[in-house]
Amino acid sequence: MAEAVSMNEALLLARDQPAQPWHQLSVMIVDGTPLELELLGRLIGQRLAYAPRFRQKLVGAGLQSWIDDRGFKVAGHLRAETLPARLEDRLAELLATPLERLHPLWDAIVVTGLPLQRWALLVRTHPALMDGRDNVHLLHELLDEQPTLIEGDVPAWQPAAEEPKGFGALFRNVTDPLQALREAAAGLGGLAEQGLRQVSTEAAVRHVASVEFDLSDITAVAQRADCTVHDVIVAMITAGVRGWQLDTGAELHDPVALVPLAVDDDGASAMGCLVAPQFIRLPVTTATASERLAAIATLTQARIDSDRLVGARDLVEVAGFAPPTVHAVAAAQVSAGRAHEVLIANVPGPTGARWLGERRVRALHAFESTVDEQIFTVGVTSVNGRISFAATALAALPNFARNVADELGVLNRELS
Repeated sequence: MAEAVSMNEALLLARDQPAQPWHQLSVMIVDGTPLELELLGRLIGQRLAYAPRFRQKLVGAGLQSWIDDRGFKVAGHLRAETLPARLEDRLAELLATPLERLHPLWDAIVVTGLPLQRWALLVRTHPALMDGRDNVHLLHELLDEQPTLIEGDVPAWQPAAEEPKGFGALFRNVTDPLQALREAAAGLGGLAEQGLRQVSTEAAVRHVASVEFDLSDITAVAQRADCTVHDVIVAMITAGVRGWQLDTGAELHDPVALVPLAVDDDGASAMGCLVAPQFIRLPVTTATASERLAAIATLTQARIDSDRLVGARDLVEVAGFAPPTVHAVAAAQVSAGRAHEVLIANVPGPTGARWLGERRVRALHAFESTVDEQIFTVGVTSVNGRISFAATALAALPNFARNVADELGVLNRELS
């Protein structure tokens, strides 16, 4: 059945420009021998009914419509590569490469050649695919709590034949989606004016870096400081932003950050929560690590005191593997419209292991591409006691891992 895109989805799609692609990149590091594409395709085919947007494509331009892709084949979205050099370089290339608009807005790559007999599954998705209610991330349904043999047939699927209606049909022949959306917004009383204000069409090169920690080390610092783990995470990222400003020769300043938080929705969504925008000014110029942490804890206390806040323990108990969906919904908060330089998406994951078929997932790195006036983003995800900080920025990040690790070490010493 054809479905006109919502205004929020249209705002997100308009941000994805050929010169500045915008999508998410989930990187799963997996133990053991790589899954053959045929087996991976079978697993995806068996679970795809739970994420139906992943076999729908866009038709029209401007305010478009979602419609079943009658030519959809899982195999067309999968490929395998052997890592030629650094994984970070390949990730940066993928963030700079647009998703193909003629097909559903996702693809997956099995990458072999990683150290320690591991391999990676890279999944690119557009944030407009997921709203956390009716539409979740494919990875939300793909991972299991126990090793699971991939067997059995793929259920038959019959695409709907209905043609698009409503807004999508009005813009079928428009060649500039962004301009069409601006005109449509004006005709709707300017509803989208704020959301479109910061859309950029200028080319931008992204750079990535990541670092992992034992979650217990961060929890120990939070307990000594009498604050939340979230506060310590934001403080560590603040140090990463501070070091990046110094590395790039920028004047030290306190940037506004979008830090989405999960709030209660009475169980109405597939995630068990809603994601609400929160904006704080990161205390980059504050002198010491402990003072930075204290400032962040004060800034976040008002939301923590709210009885609507969903705690990490509740969030990780959501059915399925929720972090990829929550990350997508968090990134979509950019349409809230307030100018900000930094995005921090902290999404706690399950405390136990997760499995892709019979292969154990060692880590998930959630790279959030920059968009609008963002120049620095960090996706934070924990799985089975390990936590990943995945950064994307508009200039190189040679010392991000060291700066974030040093901040944790300094906090540990100052609070002992």
